[in-house]
Amino acid sequence: MSEGLHHPFTGALYEPDDGLVRVTATDGRVGRFRADGRWVAGELREADPQLCVWIGGPRYTSNRVGSPPAS
Repeated sequence: MSEGLHHPFTGALYEPDDGLVRVTATDGRVGRFRADGRWVAGELREADPQLCVWIGGPRYTSNRVGSPPAS
């Protein structure tokens, strides 16, 4: 898992995990959550729903990003 983010206040690590979000607290407790922040499994039962959306939500591409059209 390499696309994780650390929560700016708690320091917990939020990572994608097979369609869910794995949250690892600084004390080692782990929980798995849906992209909307609802708990699925694990000892850790609270997560920041906004970070869950960032990590577990859909990925969008933009037509504004990329190479300019060839002339």
